[in-house]
Parts: sequence; structure tokens; C-alpha cells
Amino acid sequence: MFYTGDIQGKKILLHACCGPCSLGAIEPLMRDGALITLYYYNPSIFDGEFEKRLIALDTVAKHYDLPLVVSRDGRDGFLRFADSYAEEREGGERCRLCMDDRLDKSAQYAKAHGFDAFSTTLTVSPHKNSKLIFSLADTVSDKYGIQFLARDFKKNDGFKKSCDLSRTLGIYRQGFCGCEYSLAAVGIDYAEYFKCVKKETEAAAMKTGEKW
Repeated sequence: MFYTGDIQGKKILLHACCGPCSLGAIEPLMRDGALITLYYYNPSIFDGEFEKRLIALDTVAKHYDLPLVVSRDGRDGFLRFADSYAEEREGGERCRLCMDDRLDKSAQYAKAHGFDAFSTTLTVSPHKNSKLIFSLADTVSDKYGIQFLARDFKKNDGFKKSCDLSRTLGIYRQGFCGCEYSLAAVGIDYAEYFKCVKKETEAAAMKTGEKW
């Protein structure tokens, strides 16, 4: 169930996977007059990295003066289904289930809180299949009775613009999808990375006075 009308003045819940990808989606929606709320629900992202990306997204939210809703739920559920596909390549069944979970919870939240539609920043990435995302979103939108705003944000140089804006704002831009499985896929040891990223986020929290 796709939203096809004018979004001028409409309340749009934008599922945000990270700060950089959000930068590829926010401005196109704002130009069309949408009233955006960012929704950070990403249980695939492990502890430490989750906070690191949240700090970047919070910088984006403050830059555009947008509300930011943060959900820390779902980590155990993600691990239950993802572990069965630990050896799958990036973009396989593990990733499909992960995206479906994030879209499902976004639809639930949008419906429960009176939004006109929901959308996602996942389509900014050239590594994500927008047609698959739209298909998954169509199913969950029917399930909860809330329309999905289908925008392929990577079009019109959306990904490049997100990279440029990330550099302008000086925010963290990650080099892997977010889960421990994708970290291994790029040849990084999870245990070592986890120790480093925890130190970084704790130092950032002390510097800003924020507790993530």
C-alpha cells in the first residue's frame, strides 16, 4: 500500500539506518514539504557501533531541527533469526529478514502514532535493493494499515550527496552495514573492533555530556 499523494504538510516517519544515509533522504522530503520524524530502530547494529551511529544521526537531526525517536528493542530477536544465516553473503536471506524487521517495526510505530505514511533511508545505499525494500514495505503497510512512501533516494546522485553532506557536517560514516556478520565480511575482527568502538563512544559521550 503505497502513498502516492502530495506530502506537503504530511507527517512522515522516516526510518533512519544511520546519519549519512539520512542526509540523502531528508532534503528531498523537506523540499516536498514533508513533516519528518526520524526513527532509529536498527537491532542489527551491535552495542558500541549502535551508539556511534546514533551520535552521527543526532547531529543530523539537530542540524535540520527534526524530532528523533530512538528504539533499543529487538536485538535478541535479530540474533535469533540472523545466526541461522551467519555464513550468508551480504544481501542474502539474513539481510532480507533484517530489512523486513526494521520496516515492520517502523510501520507499527507510524500507525500507532498517527503518521500519514512511513519511509526509509535504506534506499540511499547503492548496496541495497530498492525493489526488494519496496516489496517488503508494501506487505507490512498492508499488515498494519499504514501507507509507505516509496522513494528510491539513491537516484539523482542521492548517495553522492549524502557522502558530501556527511563530510560537511563532519559526522561518522561507517564502512560496513552494521551487524557483526557484515563486519567479518570486510575482514575486521569483531572482538577488537568492539573494544575500540566502545572506547570511542564513551569518550564522545563524556565530551558532549550525552548518555547514549
